[in-house]
Amino acid sequence: MKNYAVWFLCASVSLLPATGLAAHPATAPASPPAAPAPAPSLPPLTESDSTFAENVSALNAFEITISKMATTEAKRRKVQEFATRSVKLHTTNETALSAIALKHGLTLHKEMSPDEDEVSAQLKTESGAKFERDYLDLQAQAASDALAMFQNEAESASDPELKAYASTTADTLQTLLNDSLKLGAAKPSR
Repeated sequence: MKNYAVWFLCASVSLLPATGLAAHPATAPASPPAAPAPAPSLPPLTESDSTFAENVSALNAFEITISKMATTEAKRRKVQEFATRSVKLHTTNETALSAIALKHGLTLHKEMSPDEDEVSAQLKTESGAKFERDYLDLQAQAASDALAMFQNEAESASDPELKAYASTTADTLQTLLNDSLKLGAAKPSR
């Protein structure tokens, strides 16, 4: 589990919008009819802002999944409390991001990437001190990697609300990074 930066980069790239890859109607899986989305009240997000939102949504799903595991699997109370706080922060984060995206007519996919699924599955097989160490290392690396992405978006986002969201969330990520390091996470690689 030393290649956190690599899996994060792969996960981010795998979430880039794919054009022209729509499933053929005859092979598309049947899904229940969805409630109609509210009409967008703002113009569509730029491609880079949409990509940022999709990547962050997948990251939130990953963070919530592994943090929920840690609320029950971690042995130290402080790690459990950190995990509980992480679940709440990423859930709130996802709710805010989804609201911004919907205003622009973008519905976010709330699934993890295949790489994140694999890391989550690996973490699920661990226990005790190894689980805690790997969970905290994942938290630190993900926060560090995402921090740069959020700081960039806070400077370059074309939508003012998305720009403010990125700036505020960057501060939260810095706090999560610092807290995970205090709990014993390895210093993230850059």
